[in-house]
Amino acid sequence: MEMDPVNKKIIEMLIKDSRRPYREIADELGVTESTVRKRVKKLVEDKVIEKFTLALNPEKSGRSVIAYVTAYPQNQREKEVEELVKNLPEVVEAYSMSGKCGINMKVVVKDLPSLNMFLERLQREPIITALESCIALKELKRAMS
Repeated sequence: MEMDPVNKKIIEMLIKDSRRPYREIADELGVTESTVRKRVKKLVEDKVIEKFTLALNPEKSGRSVIAYVTAYPQNQREKEVEELVKNLPEVVEAYSMSGKCGINMKVVVKDLPSLNMFLERLQREPIITALESCIALKELKRAMS
């Protein structure tokens, strides 16, 4: 799918507010609502837009501690650790990294005792040789892709 300036602007507006009415988007872009509707439908069909989602306020949603945790798998056990990580509800993002960077996770929990329990649970996993964790102190920027 071609990413012309209109499609790029539609995506930019929906990233800021996925509930924004198509009529408002159309008015701002100087096109019809039907044009916006058709373009969004095509962007979804072509999987440029994977899903419409929301962003929670961590404090108000009761999950105010954000930590970045790196798990280092045992040799030849990366796939097992990847599967483990995919099934942990505290993990909101996870990436297998190049080099000797392990598997990096963004973890969101209620409080520090909850983070400690999460880390202890991972430490007991025989397929993980080491963990590193950093707690986020202040959010500087949050943007949807």
